Amino acid sequence: MNVRDYYERYWSDAGYNPRRDNAPDSLRILFERHVAPTDDCLDLGCGDGGTAGLYLTEHSGSYVGVDVSEGALTLAKERGFEVVRIDDASVLPFGDASFDVVVCSEVLEHLLAPQLAAAEAFRVLRCGGRLIVTVPNAAYWRDRVDALFGVWQPAGDDRGRTEPWRSPHIRFFRPATLRKMLLDAGFDHVEVAGLASPLLGRVPVLRRFSQRPGVLARVAASAFPSLFAGGIGAVAVRTTPVASL
Repeated sequence: MNVRDYYERYWSDAGYNPRRDNAPDSLRILFERHVAPTDDCLDLGCGDGGTAGLYLTEHSGSYVGVDVSEGALTLAKERGFEVVRIDDASVLPFGDASFDVVVCSEVLEHLLAPQLAAAEAFRVLRCGGRLIVTVPNAAYWRDRVDALFGVWQPAGDDRGRTEPWRSPHIRFFRPATLRKMLLDAGFDHVEVAGLASPLLGRVPVLRRFSQRPGVLARVAASAFPSLFAGGIGAVAVRTTPVASL
């Protein structure tokens, strides 16, 4: 099975089909801080558009999403989004310096060569442009405890704990390694922070009592992101003028 066929099934009723109706709170905060009303935005790995498209079409100058799955893009088109199908996240059908913002939310962990996708995002950004990234944190406390007992959980879908070989997550990050990869891709300034998640949200017996991150979870994720942040958010800025490359 090739990558395209895998994600066609992934976005079908027979697959995971991770539809969303709005941006998670942690991503919305990043948008509010780093997206201006006049920005031209690219959603790299947009899926059905529900994660970023709804917010960005209302709060930016323009929005276009790209994805490898025609099925996902059909869902995005039904929502009214402008979308383009791609074969590879590291080869985008746009010219240099085409966008002010590139969003890549929960995508890099799915890619065989995420560093090439980051470099391609750098290429299509204008000087002063921002790459907004979110990825799962592979060093989260629950994953560390599981590893002590010989359990590996890629967290790619709801069967990742019992059938890890099925998971679409094939690359894994902690805050320091995400920052290094983005710097290596050409970005001059990279800010990385932990994204809070319910501290007991992945403990089967207790998860029903911990649906949203509380104050303790937010403080812990901010102070010790590698250990207590369920996800990692990064904003990478391109300050290099295109003409100087």
